[in-house]
Amino acid sequence: MDLAYLMQGLKGTLLIWVGSLALAVLLGVVVAAGRRSHSTWVRSIVRVWVAIVRGIPPLVWMLLLFFGLGWGLLGDSPIFAAVVALGLINSAYIGDSINAGLSAVPRGQWEACQAMALPKRVAYLRVILPQAFPIMLASSTAYAISLLKNTAIASIIGANEMVFYAYNTVQLGADALTSFFVIGLVYLAFSVPIGFLARWIEGRSVIAQVR
Repeated sequence: MDLAYLMQGLKGTLLIWVGSLALAVLLGVVVAAGRRSHSTWVRSIVRVWVAIVRGIPPLVWMLLLFFGLGWGLLGDSPIFAAVVALGLINSAYIGDSINAGLSAVPRGQWEACQAMALPKRVAYLRVILPQAFPIMLASSTAYAISLLKNTAIASIIGANEMVFYAYNTVQLGADALTSFFVIGLVYLAFSVPIGFLARWIEGRSVIAQVR
């Protein structure tokens, strides 16, 4: 497989992954806030949104946003459409991870913050989030790795990522088994260290809390 082609594809894959992950985290915070809202209407809207996102396959979202809405709202960039599609999809999962982490903090911790009259921002940053972070990280990392692998779906709309370039090299005469085996190794080279890093950070966070 041509190394130059591989690097071009890797650049596109990482661009889609980082962009969609950033969007998913940003919107995930909004989803988590909606889940914890005091308004029944807001919670209902968020629940419906999450159900819709989870009920439609990522490939269908990708095609819908690019061919259905892309030319009018998202422009004609396949990478941009892929970032938006994957970001929206994963916002539901990341939002649930954030909400699960916050819900796992013992109620007494919340009550202690209120008793001490801590400002909400200080309570979250100094008390709640440090305890919720390991739980958030564990599930969010799994979604981040899944998101990295799902960038391959973007090849269907012509996004210049690794699978797209691998397919093109095969069409030009390259060996299919070698090309896609190399692509699989690249995905593995990124996903395995991310998993180990997340577990290490999670372990350090737990140790810090115990101390």
